[in-house]
Amino acid sequence: MELDAAKVTATDEPAKLPGGVIIEGFPETGLAGTIASGCLMSSLKLPMVGELSSEYFPALATVLDGKLQAPARVYADVKRNIAIFLGDFIPGHRASQVIARAIVEWAKEKEIAFILTSFSTPMEGGTDEHLVSAVVNGPKAEEIVNAASVPLARLTAVGGVPSRLLLEGRDAGVPVVALLIKTHKGVQDFESGLKLAEVIMRLVPNAQCNLEAIRGEAERTEENFRRAWKQTAPTGVYG
Repeated sequence: MELDAAKVTATDEPAKLPGGVIIEGFPETGLAGTIASGCLMSSLKLPMVGELSSEYFPALATVLDGKLQAPARVYADVKRNIAIFLGDFIPGHRASQVIARAIVEWAKEKEIAFILTSFSTPMEGGTDEHLVSAVVNGPKAEEIVNAASVPLARLTAVGGVPSRLLLEGRDAGVPVVALLIKTHKGVQDFESGLKLAEVIMRLVPNAQCNLEAIRGEAERTEENFRRAWKQTAPTGVYG
């Protein structure tokens, strides 16, 4: 059965981003990737260029700085050659599939070099150091992580949007790098988000930003997401 597609509605979408990078930042079991993406977007002052919609998304709208916005958005900048797909909800199974497919199709249309996503694994106890490794979907993606000295994960399971991006990208010939960050219970997500942002900057030189300057922004991002989730229905109802 053919999946219903997620639709990108452009507001000021760039015609092409040749050789650019897409960063996917939808929330998952942790907020590290969302915080890293949100902080990079804020530091780089990326404008919103479109909204993403699907029947598999929750009935949700969010308000930021008094402005109404869709729960899934696209930010991009031609000069920096970067795009970020960001959402305000944890996608369920079907939503993950249509989001990944839409991102891969958008990447091919805009002539993107590779897609960067992330996921986290909670660890019991241990050090507070957040270890980052990578899962790749082919030789080109492996070259990218090797050049940035990011180690490959040898044994792990990938779920959600990152898993679908890896597979959809592989089938479409689009390199995908999924960063795995090991988080620790009792340590706030914004700390692992900052560590993730640091690794993203190694992979995407145009995404430079001051980590200390965005620390407060990261804390606020985590607080805002958690507050919004308390006001919505459980994720499972979205499919």
